[in-house]
This record gives sequence, C-alpha cells and structure tokens, in this order.
Amino acid sequence: MSRERRRRSYEGRHVRLDHYLLKTPAWQSLNAVARVIYIEVKFRFNGSNNGRIPYSIREAADALGIGKSTAADAFKALQVCGFLVAERRGHFDRKMRHASEWRLTEAMCNLTSNLPTKEFARWQPAQAKTQKPVPVRGPTVPVGGPIGTCRRTAILEKRRYGT
Repeated sequence: MSRERRRRSYEGRHVRLDHYLLKTPAWQSLNAVARVIYIEVKFRFNGSNNGRIPYSIREAADALGIGKSTAADAFKALQVCGFLVAERRGHFDRKMRHASEWRLTEAMCNLTSNLPTKEFARWQPAQAKTQKPVPVRGPTVPVGGPIGTCRRTAILEKRRYGT
C-alpha cells in the first residue's frame, strides 16, 4: 500500500494526447508550430478552466522564440481545424491588457457545461481546385528539319552587314 502511495507522489502532471486525435486529418495537416501551441494551451488546461484558458499570441511568440505573425498563423490554423475556439479575444485598448481566452473542443466547456464538440474529427482538407485540361490539337512545332542550310544563313548575314 505504501509503495503505491509513493509511486503516485512521484508522478507529475502531464499533457495527454490521445491516439484518435493524433490520427485525424486535422492534426496531420498542422505544422510543428501549431502543434506545439496546442500542447501549450492544453498544458494550461487544469480540468476546470475550459473556456477560460488564457494564452496570448505574444506569450506564445516569446515562449517558443518565433515571430508574432507565425504564432498568429498557428492560432488561426488551430481554429480552422477545429482544435480551439476563442471565447474572448485579447485587447490592448484597456489599461489592463488581457490575453485571449481559449476553449479546447475535445473537453467539456466549463462556462456553459456543453459537451465536447470535437470539431477536429469532422474536419476535412479543402479540395484542390483542378484546372480543366488543355485539349491536345496536334503538334505545335512543324515536323521536319530546319529550312535552309548553315551556308545560306552565312550568306544572308554578309549581305545584311555589307561585307
């Protein structure tokens, strides 16, 4: 019994990524920065703050050593793929600035008590626009060798330059 207690006390907090999530097309389409930001947001989730997880673009950029536009693109990709939903956007127009607050779609919302939506499981990549094929109408270059000879070309050049 004491051995089990001791083992539990050494276990630390961890971020759990389920296999079903990692195998979705949405996760496969994310770049490395978006995946790391998702892990950072999930690290801030404590089980009772879903919908109020604070994480700003500037914080992400500083923590990961990337640019703010790269971090903003990663947050946008996470929203488009259905992993995160912005419950409240951050502002700089107040004296007290605050970060954006996020909700993970794989967990129950603690603000509204709604069930997990798991929007990422229904996400499909956009179909690539295919162009209509150009019809083949025969050869565009005439078949055969060059017209004239090299000698004839030399004669024309002499006439042109007056030699």
